[in-house]
Amino acid sequence: MYYNHRAMPRRRSSDIRLAVSVKAEPQEVYRALTSARELCVWWLDRAETDARNMGRWRMEWPAKTDGARREAAGVFVDLEPARKVAFMEEERTLPKGLPPLTTFFIEKRPRGSDVTLVHAGFTGPALEARWRARWEDCLAKLKSYLETGRGRKEATLTLAAPRAR
Repeated sequence: MYYNHRAMPRRRSSDIRLAVSVKAEPQEVYRALTSARELCVWWLDRAETDARNMGRWRMEWPAKTDGARREAAGVFVDLEPARKVAFMEEERTLPKGLPPLTTFFIEKRPRGSDVTLVHAGFTGPALEARWRARWEDCLAKLKSYLETGRGRKEATLTLAAPRAR
């Protein structure tokens, strides 16, 4: 049987790419993204992390106004201390249509770090827009925590001028 890959319909996908500069060293950013204790200060209600490649994680976010609590579980797939945090969410906790891979890239800068988030593979604009707002909130909370030492997980935050990369 002859197979022509050009004749197959392609699903268009897009990625969320957001970046923020923080006044914190790369190792502080990395720890804030991989330590269960720190994640619970600035972003989550509960967390379990085994911060090593193929180490498991479980996260539970604060309930929103509708009372729904979001829980997720998965594995760290690419950890490079002070440089990268990449994780995959398990299918059983993954909302329908949500791509499973999220990566945070951490780059040292003279006055801190640049953090770039990439959540790749969205096939629908509505889901992408909803998750873009959630990731913007995440990065704003991370920045606030790293620069002030206080978590603000109950509030919904936005970046003053989120940078799409």
